[in-house]
Amino acid sequence: MSITFRIATAADDEARPTAVISARQLAAFRTFLRGEGERIGTLLLDPDAPEDAFLSYRFEARVCPIALASIARLFDFATDVITVVEEAQFRGRRVSVFRDEAAGTINLTVALTTDMGLELDLASSNAFALLESLGLGAESVGETAIETIRERLASPAVRRHAAEQGIAHYIERLERLVAAAAPDESCRLEWA
Repeated sequence: MSITFRIATAADDEARPTAVISARQLAAFRTFLRGEGERIGTLLLDPDAPEDAFLSYRFEARVCPIALASIARLFDFATDVITVVEEAQFRGRRVSVFRDEAAGTINLTVALTTDMGLELDLASSNAFALLESLGLGAESVGETAIETIRERLASPAVRRHAAEQGIAHYIERLERLVAAAAPDESCRLEWA
């Protein structure tokens, strides 16, 4: 079992824009992302395994490093797709592609994952040790304000306790995650 730590905002509590795309558009999108990823030297598809070479209906994609117009062209400038990609780029998030079996559609929406994929997905024992080091108790689900986390990360006692528990490297990763959070009062650290 694992626990994932991520940054959440008030926008995550609202309905996310969604666009319905065709299988041809999906294939073109995956091909485009692979080509752009090679061109700029970064992985844009997650996951992107050899067995996914033909078509995958469940993945996330980085769209922030790519021009909105380049992506919109792939989808014939459909306004619902432009809305999704623009929102993802504005919020610094990935897009998520998934198949809705009940409706039989392929959907594109704003993902909860940051564009850089900074979220921490830790084994439960490591997550509980990290929470304990931060003085947040050992609940498997929770949230707290980003400012609270920043204050605790600045404490030498937290770092010392994390080093004693052998999880100092997770403190560093958490710092990178928190640094990516906007200075928005609605930003919070969530874990589940």
